[in-house]
Amino acid sequence: MPTDLISDTRNSFEEYFRTTVLENCPSEILGLRDAVSYHFGWEGSATVPGKRLRPLFLILVYAALGGKPEDAFQAASALEVFHNFTLIHDDIQDQGETRHGHPALWTRVGIPLAINVGDYLAGLSQYLMGNLSNTFSLESQVDALHEFQLASLGVIQGQQLDIQYERVDRVSVEEYLAMIRLKTARLFSAAFAIGAKLMSCDEEFAEKLKQIGCDLGLGFQIQDDYLGIWGSSRETGKSVSTDLHTRKKTFPAMTGLTNSTVFQQLWKQENPPDNKLLLEMKSFLERAAIREDTINLARVYYIETQTSLNQLLPVENSYAQALMSLVTSMFAPVLADF
Repeated sequence: MPTDLISDTRNSFEEYFRTTVLENCPSEILGLRDAVSYHFGWEGSATVPGKRLRPLFLILVYAALGGKPEDAFQAASALEVFHNFTLIHDDIQDQGETRHGHPALWTRVGIPLAINVGDYLAGLSQYLMGNLSNTFSLESQVDALHEFQLASLGVIQGQQLDIQYERVDRVSVEEYLAMIRLKTARLFSAAFAIGAKLMSCDEEFAEKLKQIGCDLGLGFQIQDDYLGIWGSSRETGKSVSTDLHTRKKTFPAMTGLTNSTVFQQLWKQENPPDNKLLLEMKSFLERAAIREDTINLARVYYIETQTSLNQLLPVENSYAQALMSLVTSMFAPVLADF
């Protein structure tokens, strides 16, 4: 069963990942290991641990193409470590107080230490990807590292745009999609591309898989935008129903601002204590079919992802089947009534 294979792979990777990360956090560096353990949900009150989606995709792509899953664990670890560096800094920059169902790291250790822990994880991710096993050819290692470095730069470029966009009154839907293509989708595209590059696939094939990862990441972010307004804490493990309250520029909000002066006026108003304005904004997005448009766009990306995977991967391979099953489960919130 694909779900069993996903669960087994996730559990095996998590054991390796935890050991690898903590081995690289010296106990004599006061507070470092404790802070890292807390953030990753290995200690503390985390109720929704990280899903490890990006490393799982890298591992499953690699295995679907004929590789041994465990051989890709270190590269997958590098990807997940880098992703978590961005989460720690993201929470500080956005003043997000919840992560993985418990207080974000910066609320526990303070901003200076949280920044430093994030910096450490960024450095560790580069170290892990730059010191892969000789299981892989030197050319494959160089190609994987190059893809990882480009993705690292892309994600931070996306965050730069995200912060800058918060300072301007209007952002077009096209500009928003370009931003999330970097900030969110780039690590997904890297996961698919690195899995292929470690198997020494040709450049054209790797680029096709990279595009699949990009579509997957875009759909995932659009779904997250949907959940940020209409979701629940149980589904996300972080603060929800706050995107409108904080005037966060997401796909439904940008669509409303682009197409309606009424929504623009609502957007500019101060939040009253009774949340009446937020309900009015949500109601408008629903009446204008923007809630439906958001769901449908996420579904479009899901369909494109699954169609392309079916064309590229050997569907009789159990890891390819698990990969496609993981994609479907990832989009469960917007596929519920599909």
